[in-house]
Amino acid sequence: MRKIIKLYLTLSLICWSTVLSAMDERLIKANAYYSEGMFQDAIEVYEDILKTGMTSPELHYNLGNAYYRNGYLPAAILNFERALLLAPHDKDIRYNLDLAYSQITDKIETVEEFFLARWFAAVRGSTDSDHWAIVSIILFVLTFAALFVYFFSRSTAIRKITFFMALLFLIGSVTTLSFSYNQKQRLLKQNRAIVFAPSVTVRSSPDRSGTELFVLHEGTRVRILQTIGEWYEIELEDGNSGWMQANNLETI
Repeated sequence: MRKIIKLYLTLSLICWSTVLSAMDERLIKANAYYSEGMFQDAIEVYEDILKTGMTSPELHYNLGNAYYRNGYLPAAILNFERALLLAPHDKDIRYNLDLAYSQITDKIETVEEFFLARWFAAVRGSTDSDHWAIVSIILFVLTFAALFVYFFSRSTAIRKITFFMALLFLIGSVTTLSFSYNQKQRLLKQNRAIVFAPSVTVRSSPDRSGTELFVLHEGTRVRILQTIGEWYEIELEDGNSGWMQANNLETI
C-alpha cells in the first residue's frame, strides 16, 4: 500500500512539474512577444494560460498591458481590475488602470463619500484578504497574551495597561477580520462589470420596449444589482441605474 501511495505521489509530482514547466515556458514566450511588440500574439498566449485555470495579478496585469498597447481599452481595463482584486496594494496596477479609465468616453462623477468612509475603504483595500486574515490572527493571539498577563499580574498598573491592550487588540482583530471577509467577498461576488459594447442604451425595464435612460460606452465600470433573464440591472458610480443586456458586459 505504501509503495502504491509513494508511486502516486511521485507521478503527481512529475505531472505538476511538467504542467508548471510548460506554464513557465508559455509565460516566457508571451513576455517575449510583448517585449518584441507582438501584442496580439502575447494576448493569445496569456489568454491560453488563463484558460487552464491558472491566475495571478501579474498574469492579468501583463495581459491588460498587452490589450492596452494593442488599443483595446475594455479588455485592458477588465484585466487591470482583475489584477487589482488579487493585489489591491499594487501601485503599478492602479496607475495603469487609472490611465486606461482616463481614455474612455464616459466620465462618471463618483458620489462623494464621507471622508472617514473613504479613509476606511482605502485602509481596507491596502492589502488582500489573506494578509488581513493573518493580521487578524496575530492580533487575536496578542489579545490572549495580554489577558494572560492581566489575570496573573499582581501589579495594578500592569493589569490596567494589559486590560486596555487586550481590548485594543480584540477590536483590531475583529476589524481586520471584517476587512479580510470584505476583500474575499469582492472576489467571490463578481457584481462589478465592464461595458464591452462600443455603445449601449440603458433602459428603464428589462426589455427592449423600456424607456431609454442614457447611453454607455465601452470601458465604463458598472455594479450589477440583479439579473432577470438576459438582462442586468446596473448602477453607475454616480447613482444612476437602469437595465442593459448581459451580453454587453464582462464581469470583473
